[in-house]
Amino acid sequence: MKLKTLSTKICALAVSVGAFFFVGCETTGTTGSSSKKSAATGSSPVAEGRRLFFGRCTSCHAPEPVHTYPLSEWRPIIADMSDDAKLTSSQRSALMAYVKSVY
Repeated sequence: MKLKTLSTKICALAVSVGAFFFVGCETTGTTGSSSKKSAATGSSPVAEGRRLFFGRCTSCHAPEPVHTYPLSEWRPIIADMSDDAKLTSSQRSALMAYVKSVY
């Protein structure tokens, strides 16, 4: 009986984690519509960059604390990962603006 309860709890946890990753992923398309939307809503580049950092970036990996890397290393990091994350030029700039704001 205890084994069945444990199996049920593990299954429920697996479903919850899977749902979190499925629903929690950033789904902005490659057309740059999120940048246009942020401009239309008056969102600052720093706010847009923070949204991307904790949305798009964390859909693939845990967020690295910004201070983990020196500021000089962030531009190459963003450039390297921007293709995988399908970031537009304005989104890369916004992400860099957020990183700079933390320093």
